[in-house]
Amino acid sequence: MILDFLIGVLIMNALPHFVLGITKTRFLGMFGYKPTANIWYAVVQFVLALVLFHIQHGIETILTNGIFLGAACTCLLFLIFGKTILKFYQNK
Repeated sequence: MILDFLIGVLIMNALPHFVLGITKTRFLGMFGYKPTANIWYAVVQFVLALVLFHIQHGIETILTNGIFLGAACTCLLFLIFGKTILKFYQNK
């Protein structure tokens, strides 16, 4: 149960750091204030969550775990569409 809690904390904390990193917003992370530092901090947290998930449940169950899969898809969508959405709203 503790590992599941840590997995959730890592994933949920990775999302704002990732979003603020790709939008080039200064935000304090473990690696500093720079946007690239926040992106790397988010990636490290996500990978650590993936490793903990593998230890707790086995990597083959990831496709049946909706919460982790949803978080991964959200990160991927932010990576693909984040800058486009930001430019769209900044132009208005």
